[in-house]
Amino acid sequence: MDAVSTESLTYDTLGMARPGAAVPRGFRGRTQRIRLGEGPALWERAVAVVSGWRIKTAIGFTVEPDDAVATLGRDYDTEYRSGRIRQFEPVRVVWIADGADRRGFGYGTRLGHPVTGEECFLVERDADGAVWLVVRTVSRVSGGRWRWLWLGVRVGIGVFQRRYAESAVRLITGGEELPGMRRMRRQLVGDGASDVEGIARLGYGMNPERGPFDAPPAEPVELDDASLPWELRDPEDDTNSAR
Repeated sequence: MDAVSTESLTYDTLGMARPGAAVPRGFRGRTQRIRLGEGPALWERAVAVVSGWRIKTAIGFTVEPDDAVATLGRDYDTEYRSGRIRQFEPVRVVWIADGADRRGFGYGTRLGHPVTGEECFLVERDADGAVWLVVRTVSRVSGGRWRWLWLGVRVGIGVFQRRYAESAVRLITGGEELPGMRRMRRQLVGDGASDVEGIARLGYGMNPERGPFDAPPAEPVELDDASLPWELRDPEDDTNSAR
């Protein structure tokens, strides 16, 4: 684990948002994992996006200092702004992923944040060259006055995670028709029951056009299982929806 001070952080288990890390007792884990496509050009674009704070600033956050590349151990003052809403969310970058096939960073919450825990923005590349976006949050509602607003804060965690994932996809792909995107909906996966609704909403949000499953056919037809959206597939037969 990278040596980072826990002073003024609101939790002790650094690295709990890393993929595969155990979720501590009292925390909830949520994961969005999205297949973006494949190829070295896409990988380089994805790495550039998840190395800094563009995912957050694109949806209304300000970040100070607004480093192009997040710095390990540095404190950042992030603030969400939308109309009259102003929410201050201080964080610290607590780990960096700089492997050959996993890049990005994780940040933890400091005192004053409505949420206690850790979040990461990552891209991964598998043996077949496919590029995946990962947004993982391990958190709980902070104490003090936030306990009175626990329901709104908990809902907000899921809402913002979906917005982060959507923001990252737009920034990485630039709206282009990249390999794999047309089947993105059935290749979204999560790691728990709390992911199901968020995954479904994100998946359908990325595919606004009506498709062959939006209305029943006039006559019974034979459907190819491989062409079904992931929600309708037999989990035992869908080898592409999880690793």
